[in-house]
Amino acid sequence: WETCMTINRTWGYNKNDRNFKSTTELIRTMIDVASKGGNFLLNVGPTPEGTIQPEFEERLRAIGEWLKVNGESIYGTTFGPLQNLSFGRTTAKGKTIYLHVFDWPNGKLEVEGWSGKVARASLVAGNKPVKFTVHGNKLILDLPGSAPDPHASVIALTIR
Repeated sequence: WETCMTINRTWGYNKNDRNFKSTTELIRTMIDVASKGGNFLLNVGPTPEGTIQPEFEERLRAIGEWLKVNGESIYGTTFGPLQNLSFGRTTAKGKTIYLHVFDWPNGKLEVEGWSGKVARASLVAGNKPVKFTVHGNKLILDLPGSAPDPHASVIALTIR
């Protein structure tokens, strides 16, 4: 399935439509779609001169910068094993589950409903290890005090 979305509110170019979605909203929508096994189609309508509006260009470049760091959590992935998480979304590829954290906690992130065995946890940005423990069906991650990314930070869980 596929979600088709615009950067503002209309398809194609409309000089009067100045209601642009934020970069954060666009990135999080892309993650949400990927977490459910879908494809994200983002419409960009050129001006009558054939150029792209600066607001579109700004958002597309920012999405590209986010993907340079976190693209492995989107490209070639499928739906995540945990849905309806309060803090974000999950995607999966091979023996890796990616936690996309929208609402960065202060210290610990608790993932309810966990059933896998984790061999390693790390922040995708910089490949920094994350300490973790598992208690029953709860995975507890000890996170740094601030989020690596303001839009969505990603934690890779390598599963045994």
